[in-house]
Amino acid sequence: MFWKKRIYADAAAATPLSARSQKELLRLLGAFGNAGALHREGVEAKAELEKARASIAESIGAHADEVVFVASGTEGNNLAIQGILRPLLQAYGEVHAMTCAIEHQSVLEPLRAMEREGLYTTVLQVDVEGLVSTKDIAAAVNDETMFVSIQLVNSEVGTTEPIKEIAKEIRKIRASRKDTPIYFHTDASQAPLWVDINVEKLGVDLLTLDAQKVLGPKGIGALYIRRGTPVEPMLWGGKQERGLRGGTENVPQAGAFAVALADAQKDAEKRVKNITEVRDYCWSEIKRLLPDTVLNGPGLKQGETLFYKVSPCLRVANNLNISVPGLEAEMAVVSLDALGIAASTRSACTIGSEEPSHVIKALGVPAQMAGTAIRLTLLPGATRAQARRIAQALKETADRYRQKTLTK
Repeated sequence: MFWKKRIYADAAAATPLSARSQKELLRLLGAFGNAGALHREGVEAKAELEKARASIAESIGAHADEVVFVASGTEGNNLAIQGILRPLLQAYGEVHAMTCAIEHQSVLEPLRAMEREGLYTTVLQVDVEGLVSTKDIAAAVNDETMFVSIQLVNSEVGTTEPIKEIAKEIRKIRASRKDTPIYFHTDASQAPLWVDINVEKLGVDLLTLDAQKVLGPKGIGALYIRRGTPVEPMLWGGKQERGLRGGTENVPQAGAFAVALADAQKDAEKRVKNITEVRDYCWSEIKRLLPDTVLNGPGLKQGETLFYKVSPCLRVANNLNISVPGLEAEMAVVSLDALGIAASTRSACTIGSEEPSHVIKALGVPAQMAGTAIRLTLLPGATRAQARRIAQALKETADRYRQKTLTK
């Protein structure tokens, strides 16, 4: 089959610029002055930068001085982790941190790297839906536990973690202590289009955002740092961003990001309803055409049977992660691309690894199925017609390539 117009179903990797974000980016390209300069051009750039900062703060329910601009979600996670933990390691010598097995590599890798400096980390296991247990967190805490990082939404299987409940547990631990602190970070990069990211409601100390996941530009993100949370710089140089990130600020991208984030949180409930319906229709069409297809991660509705159990929906609205038995995922993605569908197998940051996704493995998916996981993440404007086309292209792909795989 031949299609003139492509369908983009890899929104978890990157999103296109929204019309409003692009317009703001183009408007601000003329603000070329250095925001640290004292002349008119510098003052104008500084005013635009602070306007963007205030807008982002408003979108997440924070104060403007709690928002630090960074270049990406990866940098935001690294600043949160290294910026908090390195001073603690210097002060206490040995520090314990906790995270979960399906975190993004920009959380897992800096924690591993800091183990050379005296950190020791507990990587909590998740259930078949990718859910981390608050009870497991409470049980793993010891007197040296000073940092916990649990993502808000998983980028591969769409699991929404119980951040509010975890934050309550962290507050209990904090209240019971006299001498040692404990801080709670969440990577919310995948969340803003679909989930309320008000930091007061979530109860977190640090929160990472990435513009390219919310119809904003690449190369800009933000880290929320609650007032009173001590963070050390990771990039040393000038005193930009409250001394936490030396380097000239990117005013045009900050402004475009602020517009995209404000739009992401606006009417999110309506957006979730619409895309959930499209996503569920896509799944029903896939199941109709390929009945043995299985979901990886959370079910789509109450009572959905997965590999091992039945439970309510925890999956973010635009996500499907599926396996067609016998259909190798990378071959499927290449075939779908030729048929006009952009999909993926895993987080773009782990593409190139020969191992199955660490997220899929952590869910306990059977070994023979681990290499078959295909991620479909829809854009906010996705339609039922597009969902039907995705299912049809997947059926054509399975008919063409699964048979060859099974007969080897």
